[in-house]
Amino acid sequence: MNQKGARLVPREDLKDSLLRHRNALLQLHPFKLDKLSRHEIERDVKEPLWVVFNGLNVMNSRRRIVGVSKALHFLFPDLVMPIDGTYTMMFFYGYNKYSGDVKTEFRTFMEVFMENWKIARKLGLSQEDVTGEGWNTSVPKLIDNAIIGLFKYIEHNLKQERGTEQTAIVQCLG
Repeated sequence: MNQKGARLVPREDLKDSLLRHRNALLQLHPFKLDKLSRHEIERDVKEPLWVVFNGLNVMNSRRRIVGVSKALHFLFPDLVMPIDGTYTMMFFYGYNKYSGDVKTEFRTFMEVFMENWKIARKLGLSQEDVTGEGWNTSVPKLIDNAIIGLFKYIEHNLKQERGTEQTAIVQCLG
């Protein structure tokens, strides 16, 4: 955070905001992405996520999804994956999806949350897969790392292909 023009709110503002949302944050505390049922998400998780997403004051920005998701990942690393525009949005949407409307952004946040839940279930990811070393700190972070790794792998291979193509062109012209 604190990149691309977006700035964190002052520390006291963040503290006050966290304290105002204490009840919703405490409701989320017991949950882990890999242990959730769809029913628990709908019954116990979605509403407190909405309260926090809608009201938590993290960034001096109209866009909430990046700052709030990263704050939630910091607070609940076993529940929420950090969302960014470079990798996460590109992976799930093919573009950096943005809306200035908080309800629309929360809908996007929940779509990404649910896709992460589905990935964790489909792959059978659990706390046993987490080593706690480096970036391997939680199930949501494992998924985030895989997405970033995929993009880095593609980027690396494209650079190699371009280099090979440029070398071939130079050889043909030389």
